[in-house]
Amino acid sequence: MKSDGKFVARVAIFSALAYVLALLSIYIPNVSLSFIAVFACGALFGPKTGLSAGGLGMFLWSVFNPYGMAAVPVTMAQIIGMMIVGVFGGMIASLALMKKILPRGFWIFGVMGLTTGLVYQLIVSGINAWLFGPFWQSLEAGLAFALLTIISNAIIFPACYPVIVKLAARGR
Repeated sequence: MKSDGKFVARVAIFSALAYVLALLSIYIPNVSLSFIAVFACGALFGPKTGLSAGGLGMFLWSVFNPYGMAAVPVTMAQIIGMMIVGVFGGMIASLALMKKILPRGFWIFGVMGLTTGLVYQLIVSGINAWLFGPFWQSLEAGLAFALLTIISNAIIFPACYPVIVKLAARGR
C-alpha cells in the first residue's frame, strides 16, 4: 500500500486544529469549534480524511483533556461521534454549494450543524445514560445540557460556510 503524504498531513493538521479549538470550550462549556474544523476537513478533502481527523482529534481531546479522561466507553462514544461529523462533511464535498457561495448553502450548513451536534450528543449522552443511569432521566438531562452544542453548531456552521467555500476553491 502506497503512503499518501497529503492525507497524513491533512489529518495531522485538522486533528491538531480540532484539539486546540476544543480547548476553547473550557471557557464556554458545550460550544466547541472542533465540530466545524472536523466538518470542514471532510468537506474539503472527503469523508475518509474527515473521519480520520475527527477520530484522531477527539482521541487527543479525550485523552489529554485538562479535566481528565472520561470513562472508556464515553471516550469511545466521543471518538465515534466526531468521526461521524467528519463523514457528514465529506458527504457535501462534491456538491455544487462547495463550488461557489449559494444562498441555500447557508441553510444546508445550518442543518448540517444542527444534525452533527444532535447525532454526536445522542451517541455520547446515550452511552453516558447507559453507564450512569437511570437511563431515561440521565439521557434527558444530558440532551438538555447538549442543546447549547446543537444550537451553537447551527449558528457556527453557516457563519463558516463562505470561508470553507473559499478554501475549497484554493484547493482546486
